[in-house]
Amino acid sequence: MEQLSEKLAKHYNELYEIAFKITKGNDLDAQDLTQEVYVIMLEYDKDKLTTIYSNGHLKFWAARVMLNQYLRSNSDFKKKHHIIGKNDYKDVEGFAFDYDGIPDKIEFERKLSQINEAMKDLHFYDKTLFKVYYETDHSIRSLAQATGISTTSIFHTIKNVRNYIKDEVKDK
Repeated sequence: MEQLSEKLAKHYNELYEIAFKITKGNDLDAQDLTQEVYVIMLEYDKDKLTTIYSNGHLKFWAARVMLNQYLRSNSDFKKKHHIIGKNDYKDVEGFAFDYDGIPDKIEFERKLSQINEAMKDLHFYDKTLFKVYYETDHSIRSLAQATGISTTSIFHTIKNVRNYIKDEVKDK
């Protein structure tokens, strides 16, 4: 009988294509991201992964894992593969931003300034919760356990701050 790892290996090209789309055509990141999802699958609970595979949900599950790994600044993928270099910029509070997608660095700095200005207008609770979430390795659930704040409150606060910042930056 074919082992689970052999079954997973047959989906490499499909998962690479998903990673290629997630990384917006960056071949090296797509390769690293695909490898990272395989490492995660090999460390994942075998029974749960077998169920995911048997139900035909492997591509969806892997796509979600890859998207989370690629977008979260505190993910294992970002820690292993994203090293701050000449194309990265740190704002005054230490956040690292990659400006490869913005053709003009001046435009990037203007947007970053707008984000920092928008953050100044936020209520202390919203601003602090938002920063703690993005500056630490906490998930919403672990942040809720550490602070005693409900997951619903944390989720809505982070969502509202994101939307507020998007609106503030978009209008200017």
